[in-house]
Formats: sequence, C-alpha cells, structure tokens
Amino acid sequence: MGVILECLNLGFRYGKSVILKDVSFTVEAGLFYAILGKNGSGKTTLLHCLNGILKPDTGRVELDRQNLVLLSRQQIARRISLVPQEHLEIFPFTVLDVVVMGRAPFLKMTQAPAPEDYQLARDALRMLDAENLAAASFNRISGGERQLALLAAALVQASRIMLLDEPTNHLDFNNQFRLLAQVKELCRSRQLSVVATMHDPNMARLYADRVIMVGEGRIVAQGPTAEVMTTANIDTLYQTRTFEICGPGNKKLFLPQAATAGTDIDH
Repeated sequence: MGVILECLNLGFRYGKSVILKDVSFTVEAGLFYAILGKNGSGKTTLLHCLNGILKPDTGRVELDRQNLVLLSRQQIARRISLVPQEHLEIFPFTVLDVVVMGRAPFLKMTQAPAPEDYQLARDALRMLDAENLAAASFNRISGGERQLALLAAALVQASRIMLLDEPTNHLDFNNQFRLLAQVKELCRSRQLSVVATMHDPNMARLYADRVIMVGEGRIVAQGPTAEVMTTANIDTLYQTRTFEICGPGNKKLFLPQAATAGTDIDH
C-alpha cells in the first residue's frame, strides 16, 4: 500500500500547556484510521497539525516524504481535505455551490468553476446518496445534511487523504452508521486514506482498519483494530471499567461500567 502521511515525534503546545508530545504514526493508502480519546486529549489539535493548520513545536509531519511546513497551502489542500466538527453558516449558497468550493485549490485566483467541476460535485453528492440536496440552501438544511455536503466538498477537493473531526456528531442514530459505512467504502473503492477523530469506541471497532488511542497528548496504543481494541486499552484510555459484549454477527462491542449498573453484566 505504501505510507503517504507520517507523523514523526510530533509535539505541540499552546503557551506553556503541552497538548501533544512524541506522537508518531503512519498513514497508508486505502485505510480508515480512527483516533480515539477523551475530550481534551488533543485529538482535534492533532488533525490540525496533520494538514498544516497548526505547526508543531517539535517533530514533523511528512506528506509523500516531504515536510509539511515546506509545502504551500495549495499543495497541501490538493492532497489533504478536512471536514470540521462545527458547521458555521457561511452564506446563502446552495449545497451544490458549497461542494464546488472544494475545487478551489485547483482554480486560479479569479477563475470560475467549470462545468466539469460542477459534475464532480454532483458525482460526490451522488456517491453519498445526497444528490437530492443539490439545490437546497446550505444554511437551511439539518446539521447531518450539512455534514454530508461538507464531506462531498472534501471528496472533490483531495484525492489522497481526508481528515474528519467527529464525523457522526450531527447525525441521528441510523445515519451515523450509514455515513461511516460510506466512508469505509470510499477507502476501498478510491484508495482514499481517512483519519477520523471519534468519541465512540464501538464505531471505531466496527469501521476502522487501524486505531490510534490518544491520552493526555500521548499515544496510549496504536495498531490494527482487532489488536488494539481491548477492554484493557479502553479502560486505560477512558479511565473506567469496560465490559465486552457480543453483538449480531459475533461482533464484539464495548459498554462502560455506568451503562451496566444494575444488570447481570455488572456481576
């Protein structure tokens, strides 16, 4: 597959507060990576370092063996896209127009999007089963629908790596699973590399190929999902006692102690 993104002994601080320390891992083509950790563990900061929004204090990030700090924003944006957690109202654009904005790194300063760019945008919406949103106003659709629109924009922006910050945050119960299944299929069909911060270890267990656990700015554990997702690692990461249960298809899922109080699992 080959390494396309590498994080080498990364360190980052805000003022005197150390947010990340000695973080190292690699990202290979076509795989889904989940970054797990408690709130405030440095997950979002790590994503922002991976696409050059933030510059590390120590260590470096390499994209195709090039130090990220030596690349222009346009060079990075053509290969790495970011879907943020928060969706601000931007302007009264249609969803299709918002998706076409993903083509900006490929256009000159005053160049208008071409018909080919709009076709790529429609194709991306179709890929996410969101073609019906094309003519809707971005500011008038639901948070989950905005997530789909921004995901489509990320698809037309970068062909190599997509960074997702809590991608299921604005979605209802069923659509959380649908979205992650679609993302996983994009990894397979387009050899897209996805790095997603997540708060639910069960989502990571179901969809991620690799898991990176971050606690207090350091990597607690990392590796193939089946090896890393153990009750011992989950207990350490979330500082709780965890129980493993068997779901449909013999898929193993996790429940924290708080969810099992008063049940047979607790005994």
